[in-house]
Amino acid sequence: MGVLRFQLTSPDQASRHTDLRKAYVTGLDRTPSRLSVELRQGSMICHRDTNESGRLFVPWPVDGHGTPYVGTATLAERAKPYDLAVELARGKLNEVRNQLADWRQMGLRPPDELDSLVSEAYRAFVKAVTLRSEPDEAFAAAQASLASSWSAGNVLIESYTSQVLQTRLASTPRLPTALACALDIDPKTAPWAGDLATAINSVQVACPWKTVSPVEGQFRWDEFDAQVAWAKRQHLAIQVGPLIEFRPNALPNWIWLWEGDFDTLLGLVTDYVRHAVLRYRGKVPLWHLVHRPACTDFLGLSEEEQIRITARAIQVGRQTDPAAQFTIGVERPWAEWLGSSPFQLGPLHLTDYLVRADLGLAGLALEIAPGYSTPGSHLRDLFDFSKLLDLYALLNLPLHIWITMPSSAAPDPEADPSVRVEESQWPGSPSEAGQAAWAARWVSLAVAKPFVRSVTWLQACDATPHLYPHGGLYRTPQTPKPILSWLRQFRREILV
Repeated sequence: MGVLRFQLTSPDQASRHTDLRKAYVTGLDRTPSRLSVELRQGSMICHRDTNESGRLFVPWPVDGHGTPYVGTATLAERAKPYDLAVELARGKLNEVRNQLADWRQMGLRPPDELDSLVSEAYRAFVKAVTLRSEPDEAFAAAQASLASSWSAGNVLIESYTSQVLQTRLASTPRLPTALACALDIDPKTAPWAGDLATAINSVQVACPWKTVSPVEGQFRWDEFDAQVAWAKRQHLAIQVGPLIEFRPNALPNWIWLWEGDFDTLLGLVTDYVRHAVLRYRGKVPLWHLVHRPACTDFLGLSEEEQIRITARAIQVGRQTDPAAQFTIGVERPWAEWLGSSPFQLGPLHLTDYLVRADLGLAGLALEIAPGYSTPGSHLRDLFDFSKLLDLYALLNLPLHIWITMPSSAAPDPEADPSVRVEESQWPGSPSEAGQAAWAARWVSLAVAKPFVRSVTWLQACDATPHLYPHGGLYRTPQTPKPILSWLRQFRREILV
């Protein structure tokens, strides 16, 4: 049993107990391990199964940037407690400086503003370390260092994105990355469909089992035939899926009759995948087969059984249409949930396991929904998003990014009632202008990464039933939000 001890010098530490209990620790493989957090007066004690050194990540307020996850540097166990605020400042400053040094060697030309912010963060950090006898002043200095490092990280990533896009566009007039939107209704019933087609170059046709097969053994394809036909008329590349989504509200009601019956469920999944791929064989080049496998208890299936279903779906898809590509998708890719889960494999190791099984997996979709409750992720920054993409690139698979962000924290009657906008995580109340600004930075960064093959906005319109509150490109009155204008311009200037 390993123990990491931290001293809490925050003046409002009592109000942060809920966030502190969401902490997790990663080791050399950067995967969260099980962690039990004990909070005492003025201290935080983290119990874990190993005594190896690791990095602690915890939701922490950053001035001007909300309450995102923040990580320490790598820490070894010791009897004397670490000062948590100081270690979080150290961790962020180390990350930014190391990344800046690496990219400088590769030819990045950082703006003068970046060096100024890094110097400012360093001076504040030195002050925090040398004022241990004055806890309040040390805490204030650590927070100032953290805020400057956070701003420096954003400037660094924006500079990287701009220069990488310029470099790539110097050798080709347009980038081949697919910019898509998920489409889950018949376009004939959507007055905004024609307008949407001018802002994207690809469409992701949703094909949920619940809609296709409301009655066991029967399939209704009319709506999806219409979506595929519309995409062809609009000269949009087509992706389909996910076919099987490990989320209760995405499954037909009758499936629960077979809860816990692995063999029957495996047969039902196999039958559905075969029927879907066979119907659109030769018409759909990219299938997203299974989404959210092995991340939570589901249908009474164990972790191993969910993985076996995923593997079988890939096999059946490839047998039915050998010319198509087949991917899977994962939610909460930072895997913060592993710290309190009985499951052993996070999304990174799960995908690596399937790759090594030589099933012919052709890509991985990462669902990015920051600032939402589950299945969304806790708020992160642009720097963490870049590090995440680089981490999953180690799998040597093309990545597909599925992304959405809220434009409001108000009630959303058409959204899944189990999902909410975590307003306290954001630096200010989510707004349409904020959604457009965040999306511009995150989508641009994803497209700049050469291993990212597509970026898909997860929801088209807030007027139709959807998963994430206020995550659409169109409002409930079916009028466009500001983000759509940016997407249209980005597609016109950057993409084929």
